[in-house]
Amino acid sequence: YSNSIAQCESVSIDLTSTEGPYLVETLTEWDGIRNGPDYYGATIYYPSNGTPLFGSIVLVPGFLAAESSIQNWGPFFASHGIVTMTIGTNSGFDQPETRAEALLDAIITLKQENTRLNSPLYGKLNENRIAVSGWSMGGGGAQLAASLDPTLKAVIALCPWLDTSALSQSTLNHSIPTLFLSGEYDGVASPSIHANIHYDFTPISTPKLLYEVENGDHF
Repeated sequence: YSNSIAQCESVSIDLTSTEGPYLVETLTEWDGIRNGPDYYGATIYYPSNGTPLFGSIVLVPGFLAAESSIQNWGPFFASHGIVTMTIGTNSGFDQPETRAEALLDAIITLKQENTRLNSPLYGKLNENRIAVSGWSMGGGGAQLAASLDPTLKAVIALCPWLDTSALSQSTLNHSIPTLFLSGEYDGVASPSIHANIHYDFTPISTPKLLYEVENGDHF
């Protein structure tokens, strides 16, 4: 991959971890949201004092990880005005392909909130502005979801893991803008055999950015 297109030396932890201006509230299945068959458990975070229509993002965790492992992203994104849905998986052993299906099933749930009369999100979602994200195998799943659903608006792949021995140019053949985040010393999804290759196999015509965190690991 080439690092000559965009450099990120000016990016700091402070700049990327500051909460936004909006108050955040949550919805769960106890509040009436759909229980999707392709995932297990979900939480929707939304900006209660934001101005609709809202864009949204759905996140799925990695191998053997629970929904709680990625839930910090929920209040963070929502505080910046992005409705965020975090989900668990039916099995911790689910492979990236199954996690992609989980993300797409969760999008069905999210869209239903836009039409559910008792939902605080009724009529407030922009159904044409939905992104997907995931960590580890979930990051791989997010990339596969983009290959399955061309209507998605963005992918954020966090330390993404895919079986690169079976990866081909057609696997990640999509035009969805993709941000890859990797860790320099990731011992689980080493950038040299995961994120870097994922980046290369995403079409050159697709807007894409790979950011490798100095001294970062898989977590």
